[in-house]
Amino acid sequence: MTARRKALAEDTGDTPPYDTVALVLQGGGALGSYQAGVYQGLHEAGIRPNWISGISIGSINAAIIAGSPEDERVDRLRGFWESICRPTGFASLPWGDAFTRMFEGQPFGFGSPAMNGQVSAMQALLTGQPGFFKPRFPPPYLVRGRGAASTSFYDTTPLADTLRQFVDFKLLNSGAVRASFGAVNVRSGNFAYFDTLHHTLGPEHVMASGALPPGFPSVEIGGEHYWDGGVVSNTPLAQVLTTENMRDTLAFQVDLWPARGELPTSLEEVAERQK
Repeated sequence: MTARRKALAEDTGDTPPYDTVALVLQGGGALGSYQAGVYQGLHEAGIRPNWISGISIGSINAAIIAGSPEDERVDRLRGFWESICRPTGFASLPWGDAFTRMFEGQPFGFGSPAMNGQVSAMQALLTGQPGFFKPRFPPPYLVRGRGAASTSFYDTTPLADTLRQFVDFKLLNSGAVRASFGAVNVRSGNFAYFDTLHHTLGPEHVMASGALPPGFPSVEIGGEHYWDGGVVSNTPLAQVLTTENMRDTLAFQVDLWPARGELPTSLEEVAERQK
């Protein structure tokens, strides 16, 4: 910390100012909802990141934050997660609330929350998530040579409309908050960042960062195809730390998958540790 910054912090009693306040958001699927809660906490504490770097679901959250007016960010994050996580199939039924509790993983007179959570996960696998993805029919292993229809299990076109609903892309590209979305070039295998400092970004750039195979199809941008950045690296901290003209930086990183854990005792725990 420079002497000027240290003196200012001592005089005001506040956190010393930084040129860059970065928020780093990993990929982690539905666990990305925790990132929304972390951002709410930062927001309520008066912390306003001016650079948000994301991968996969982290890029979606980053786009919503950077692409929303400051006083609407928390509400838009909540709106996005409530829109894609609502249960399908039962909402219109008179007894829908009871089924909703079961499919959200809450106790429902029988079974356990864990079992009910597995039912919810199975429902998403079979029917998709509204406003996010839907299963392909016929499934990809029955068709060949048809691009995305042959190389992914789900169609993510609904996500484009959802992003346009919750992200003001004009604001996102205004430079008010820098945003970086990590992806991987399918042909070269090289990591790539779509960055508002260097590109004009749209829904396709956010979707490319979250195009995790084989569930989701690659996204074509400028004649190249891109997959989820988590295929190469799931933590987009390097983009913040290796930038040119490095400035005094305060970085907040949200680790959805802790590095440390117990020795797995089941296949489910193995899959969790692998993350």
